[in-house]
Amino acid sequence: MKKILIVFVLLLFSCTAFAGISTEAKDILKLKGTSFAYNGKFAWIELNGEDYGWTREGENVGKYRIVLVEMGKVLVESNKKTVLLLML
Repeated sequence: MKKILIVFVLLLFSCTAFAGISTEAKDILKLKGTSFAYNGKFAWIELNGEDYGWTREGENVGKYRIVLVEMGKVLVESNKKTVLLLML
């Protein structure tokens, strides 16, 4: 009985591993606002519910770096991907 239970559990975990079910946490980025001032361009970004306030172009928001700030859109990048955030 124990062997059957162990085989069942192994089959269950191996099937879910190949079924395309992702266990990796996804980041949720929200653009709250953009601003231009004489001392730089700023973006107000929320990452996974944590508010980072006004962050200057070229600084980091969590593991993302703000590359470009234009009115209504922000380009952020991490080591894996580049994301364009648009304000609605």
